[in-house]
Amino acid sequence: MEKTKWEIIYIPEKPPVSPTNQVTVDVLASVIDPKLANTLVRRLNQIAPLENFRHVKRVQKKHMQGGKIQLAIILCLAPGNENPLDGIPNDVLELIDSFQLSAFTTKVCKYAALSKEEWEEQCKLWPTSYHPPTYNIDGITGFNEED
Repeated sequence: MEKTKWEIIYIPEKPPVSPTNQVTVDVLASVIDPKLANTLVRRLNQIAPLENFRHVKRVQKKHMQGGKIQLAIILCLAPGNENPLDGIPNDVLELIDSFQLSAFTTKVCKYAALSKEEWEEQCKLWPTSYHPPTYNIDGITGFNEED
């Protein structure tokens, strides 16, 4: 009986994208008081989780002139209407009202970065996390000839 040899072929989730041409989506965000960050993040993670955007950080931190820090938080995905507040979940609208937030539309990258270069470009729009692949594509291990 002849042994069949298996060939392992790597199939990426999505084709590599030039760092400057990454796919983006619109989100609603608001500048917030740093003292409210923890409360708002916890509440938003409950009422408007960023399910398919786990690579996107919820909070953006900017250093302003004079040493001040400005925080902005993603409220939810933008509904895509002309009026940015149309189509927002009621819980998010209540949060906007109760904390007197001023929502604006901004862009985030739709997919997680596949390289450090992609990640650096993504962070120019909004902070994301980058996790390099933990596998070695050139020499995938775990099987040997006898397996």
